[in-house]
Order: sequence, then C-alpha cells, then structure tokens
Amino acid sequence: MRNVISIFRRDLGAYFTSPIGYIFIMVFVTMSVGLYVTSFFVFPVADMRPYFGNLPLLLCVFIPAVTMRIWAEERKENTWEMLLTFPMRAYELTIGKFLAALVFYMITLAATFTVPMMLFSLGNPDTGVIASGYFGTLLMGACFLALGILFSGFFKDQIVAFVVTLLTCFLFFLLGTDFIASYIDGRVAGLGSLLADVFGIFTHYQPFIRGIIDMANVLFFVVWTGLFLTLNVIFIDGRNRPGARVMFLAVAVACLAIGMLFNYLMAGTSIQRFDVTEDRIHTISPSSRAILAEADSEIEVRLYITPQDKMPTAMRNLERDISDKLEELRLASGGRLNYGTVYLEAANVIATGQEMPDPDSDDEEEAIERRMLDRGVQPFNVQAMTQDEVTSRLVYSSIGIAYKDRTEEIIPQVVPDTLPDLEYQLVNTIYKLTRDTNPTVALVAPKEAVHIDPQMRQMLMQMGQPIPESDDPYIYLEQVLQNEKYDVQRVEMTKEDPLPDDYDTLVVVNPRELNDRQRWEINRALHAGKSVVLAVQQYEWDYQATREGNRVSRRDENPQINQLLENYGLGVSRDVLMDVNSVTLTVQSQGGGLFSALMGQPFDLPTHILINNTSMNQETSITNRLAAILYLWGTALELDADTLAELGLDVETLMYTSDRAWSVSADAPMTQASFEPPATGTTAYPLMALVSGQFPDAFADTPRPAWPEPEQQPGMPPPMNNPDDEEPPAPAVDPQPGQLVLLGCSQMFRKNFLQAANLDLFLNSVDAITLSEHLVNVRGTKPIDRIISRPSNRQRTVWQLANYGLANIIIACIGVGSFAMRKRARNAYTMHQTRKANNEE
Repeated sequence: MRNVISIFRRDLGAYFTSPIGYIFIMVFVTMSVGLYVTSFFVFPVADMRPYFGNLPLLLCVFIPAVTMRIWAEERKENTWEMLLTFPMRAYELTIGKFLAALVFYMITLAATFTVPMMLFSLGNPDTGVIASGYFGTLLMGACFLALGILFSGFFKDQIVAFVVTLLTCFLFFLLGTDFIASYIDGRVAGLGSLLADVFGIFTHYQPFIRGIIDMANVLFFVVWTGLFLTLNVIFIDGRNRPGARVMFLAVAVACLAIGMLFNYLMAGTSIQRFDVTEDRIHTISPSSRAILAEADSEIEVRLYITPQDKMPTAMRNLERDISDKLEELRLASGGRLNYGTVYLEAANVIATGQEMPDPDSDDEEEAIERRMLDRGVQPFNVQAMTQDEVTSRLVYSSIGIAYKDRTEEIIPQVVPDTLPDLEYQLVNTIYKLTRDTNPTVALVAPKEAVHIDPQMRQMLMQMGQPIPESDDPYIYLEQVLQNEKYDVQRVEMTKEDPLPDDYDTLVVVNPRELNDRQRWEINRALHAGKSVVLAVQQYEWDYQATREGNRVSRRDENPQINQLLENYGLGVSRDVLMDVNSVTLTVQSQGGGLFSALMGQPFDLPTHILINNTSMNQETSITNRLAAILYLWGTALELDADTLAELGLDVETLMYTSDRAWSVSADAPMTQASFEPPATGTTAYPLMALVSGQFPDAFADTPRPAWPEPEQQPGMPPPMNNPDDEEPPAPAVDPQPGQLVLLGCSQMFRKNFLQAANLDLFLNSVDAITLSEHLVNVRGTKPIDRIISRPSNRQRTVWQLANYGLANIIIACIGVGSFAMRKRARNAYTMHQTRKANNEE
C-alpha cells in the first residue's frame, strides 16, 4: 500500500507542477459549463440532465488528453526502465497511476460547482438527479481513464496514444446510441442491439442521468475498468520476457471475452435498482398501492406486443421496460394483479392484397390476432432504419386490463415516450374499472360562433362542404374527461339546456354574463355539497401586428360571477394582472408581407404570466407535481379572510404569481408605461384556491329566480304564457359540505393551450374533488420541468460571469499560488545550501 501511495503522490503532483494540469481543468470547465449556460437563460430550467447529456462527447476528448502522457512520457524520457527497477510490483504502479488520474478527474468535475450552485440559487433542482448524474459521470470517466492508461503504455508518442484512445472512446460511445445501433441492425439483424448492450457506454450511462442507479449498470463500468487495468498490469509485468506479446494477446482476448460474456448475461436484467429522485418518480407510489389494495377481485393484465427480434432498435427494450413496471405493480398489489404477454405480428394480419384472416382459421396465430383486432388492439406505424434508409414498420404494443366480467380496457400504443405515464395509465384504468359506476361531470363552457368571410362561405357552398357554425374552444376538456372514464354532460345551463338532475361535479369554464338563475344553480350545487370547478376569465386581448408596430386591445368577458362569490368571502379581481415572469407569444402578422405572416410577430407582454413550480402549493396533490402553467390574461383572486373565517370555510391557496407581479386598475387607461414593472409595490398575488366547508345559501331569503325570457324579435307578438311551462317548485336539499376550486383564468384550458401542465392542472382539479387524491398523486409520478422564474438582468449577468469565470479564476489563483510557493521553497533551499557551503569553507 505504501508503494501505491508513493506513485499516487508522485503522479498527482506531476499534474500540478506545470501549467498543463490547470489548463486542462480550465478548458474542460469552460467547454462543458459554457455549452450548458449558453442556452440556459433562453428557457431556464432547474435541471442538469442536459448538462450530463453533453458530457460523454467531451470526455471522449478530455480523458485521452489526460492519459496520453501517463506511460508514454515515461518511455519518451527514458524513465520507464528506471521506474520498473524500483522495488514495486506492476499492479502497484498501475493502481497508483490510475488513482492519481482519477483524483485529478474528480477535481475537474468538482470545478463545475457553479452549475448546481446557480440552479439551487435560482430554482429548486432535484438533488438526487444531480448526485446520480455526477456518480454516473465518475464511473464513465474511470472506465475511459483505465482504457487510456492501457493505450498509453503501448506507445512512446503521446499523440499516437491520444488519437488511439480518442477513437476507441468514440467507438464505445457511438455503439450505445440508438442511431448507430439501428444502422447496424439494418445491416445485420440484432448485431447493433447486442453491441449496444455489451460495449455501449451511453446505453448504461443514461439511467444515471434520469436519477436511477442500477447495480447492473454500475457493474458494467466496474468490470470494464477492472479488465483494462488488469491488461495494463499484465502488459507491464511481462515486459521484455520471451513470448510476452503472444501471452498478452491471449490474455487480452480472454479478458475481452469475459467482459462481453458478463455484459451479455447482464443485458436486460436488474440486480438492484435505486431510485434516488426526490419524489421517487421511478418507483411505484404509495397511492398506486392504495388503489390496488381496494380491488376485491383479481386484475388480469395482458401485454400485446411484437416480438423483440421484430421490433425497431429504438424499441428493442420496450417489452422489458413494460414487464418491469407490471412486475412492480404485481408485487405492490399483493398478488391481486397478474400479467402475461401475448406476441403478435402485424404481418400475420395485414398483408397487401389479402383479406383479413378468419377468426375461425386453422392458423392459431392469425385467429388470435383477428380476435385482438376486434377488441381494439391495433398495430401502428413506427420509424425504423433499414440499411441506408428510414422506413415505416407496423408493430403491436398495447395493454389490455380485465376486471371481473367487465369488458377489457385497452391502453393503445405504449411506446418509449409514454413510459413515464405508464403507471398512471394502468392505475387510472384499474381504478375506474373497480368502481361500480362512472362519476358524472356537468360541463358548462361556451361555444364560439364562427365568423367566416362571405366569399369563403360562398366557396364552401359551391364545393358542397359543410359550413361550420361554431368553433368549440373547450372541446378537448370534454374529450379528456371522457377518456378518463367520466360520464360528461355538456350543457349550457339555460332554460332550454339545464343542468342534469344528478351529477357529481359541476365544471364551469369561462362564464359570461351570468344571470340570477345561473348563479342560483351554482350556489345550490355548493350548498348541497357538490364539487365545483370555476375558471373565470375577466378579459381577453386582441393583438394586431402591423407595419407601424404592435397594437393590443382589451375585450371584457363580463362573467358577472362576483355577485355570487362575495357571499362566500371570495372574488375575482377585475384589475389587469401583470408579472415580470412571463413568456413571449407569437401572433400572425397582418399586412406585413408573406414572410412575416409565415413567421409571425412576437409579443412579449407581462400579461402572459408563467407560473413555475416554486409558486405552487407543494402541500396539496393538485399542484405539487406540476411544471410551468401559462396563466394567460388571468387575474388575481380576492380572498376575504374575515368573511371566510366567519362562515367556517377553509381556504387553501394553490397558486401564486411571482413576488414581482403588479396590477393596473381596470378603469385606468392602458399605456406603454402600464406594461413596465413599477419601481416599488410588486408582490405575489393569489391565483387559484381550494375552498371547502359548508357553503351558505346566498338565495335563502329570496325565491328561486326564473329563467330570463328570450328577447322579443321586432315585429313579433309577445309570447303567450303557458301554464304547462311553469317550473315545479325546487326540491329541498340537505346542506352538505362542498368543495370549490376557483381560478382567475380560463384561457389556459382552451384547446390552443390545453397541453402538458395545463391539462394536468385541469384533471388534477376534477379528480381531487370528485374521486380521490390517490389518482392525482399517481399522475404526478413523472419527471417535470422545474421552470425557473425569469431571472433579472442582474442575476443573469452575475451567474454568467460566475460560470464562465469564477471557477477558472479560482483555478488560476491556485496555480499561481502553487507556483509561487514552489519557487519560494526552491529559493529557500538554494540559500540554505549556499550558507551551508560557506560555513564549511
């Protein structure tokens, strides 16, 4: 051990006795951090996964530059033989040099500390993902270091050692990419996938970036590192011996075979997996376990999938990944869930010029697949590389779930991109199957009238095309609720189209000019203990991009809902809300020429409010696992704490603006200065609230309002009163505690913006107050973009300087200080020797 330490100290000191070591560190930090920071402030996200994704390519260049001198320099300066004459064994020399290079590499990684420091300062990154990423980068670097040290011993010329190591590292990296693996598979079926499992560095490095530490991947790097070091020891120990080259080649072939065999056996297996993400997003959630525990009968799950050897390369591990998730669910269910795999090939079912096979066919495979088609298990097209071209291939990848005597539910098109949502899709379907009846949602949302140019209308009529009379902006809300197994009744809440007699949840989106009767219906639902989601839009904005500049104008929606909400101590402000943390929207130009019309005109206004995860309530399931929300043209909520407390209503604010928001009175004239943040007075405004408790009856002292009569058309006689049209008395209801989700924005639920976190927010709100928070928690078990509030110019400048210069300045100062100390020590030693010589004379 003493010899190892001696070599370690000697080689580690050699990195820092010349400027080369410091230059290496500064170059690596500048390149790796610079690539990340350059695009970071365009769309700031507290996530280091892009940073770690760029590192393999950089390490393919950096590591060979570090290792090329380790043995080659010894041979070039004729210190090789002298070093080998020391009373040290070959393995002590190799381990000492490897540890010195590894510590130098660790110091280099530590010099990138400014990146996590910036993310923790500006946002809330996942600590587990950062730690896992650095750990995976350390393992990959150790493997490359061992490889580089081995090649450095083969050559006297450092440049040759550098080039050979660089090419080999690139080969290991490229073999693990889907593109190269697909290309090789297109030439020789299965070879690319095999090489990716056995040699592909990137294949085994990716899980670390996602926050998963799998012992199989750890062993991949450890085994190859150990084999490369073993070959290095054998090469050094057999120097100048007769037949050393032949023996070394034999041992090299044996080590290579051992490594390939080990990794081939380990491919597709998982010895022990650790999910180190903060929210354990890759582990079955407790809510999923609770839902599965409620099943009182066995759940049968079938995976209908194309065999692995017929799958495109990018989907070669899909069956394994799905089966792993199903196995986790089986264990979590305590045996209530059973699963199996049915292999299907689209070629057996769909063939050009042939009829579909008969389900009673003698061919068992064709009969099975015909029955699967009847159940809704459909093949779909995916891209696959065949030799030098990209083609489409039909594959199966669907999951069927059966419970008791109910019809099997099919989850179609399970692909690698949808795997993060697989747990929710499975558990959500199981939860809905175990319910006796589906919950009913009464959805009230306006349908816009379509204004079509007269010439276009005439053209459509001549072509025999239907003329749309309305463009439903909230049609996706209805569709997603139906997909979630809700019974949705879309009504207008009018006399002609009233609310259903029985429903579980009332969803009112973008109400306009509510009358007394409509407010009475909402009040009655809350008083009777119904769950209500109310998304109010006070105004919208019209944009016009012209040659003279951008113009904006405001259009009031006039919801007239505050007359009801004020009875509960609530309200939706009419003031125009703005926030520094906003996004840019692109609007098509008018009159700006063809090019500008195609490109669109950007509008960067503070009314495009972006709500980040840090501004959401992390204690409630509705908002604790959401990414950024586009709160477009929304307004703030007004919460009267005294009135709410007096009524016994519990209010929980779910969402805020940033602390740099401000408002402008709705009656004040809007000027350019209105869109500029004030010097003082910015604060955080509440945007979304969950109110629960016994809502009072705001119409207790008044009779039920009648529906307003339709406007009388000019020249038409007034309508005759028909006694049969009179409404029966409203049935009495027992007061029950209800729940209200109140938002000051509905624009984010229009079909133009209903995606990603906006969609999750809507479903979370409905699920949480209608069914169970367990579903909401399961939906949150996926990676989210931890968006950072827009940094100020000062913050941006400070962190750009810190990332580009701070680490380099510290390294340079250490280098200059070290050089000064060594020079001082040399001078002191020289003076001491001179004095000693003078005294002896």
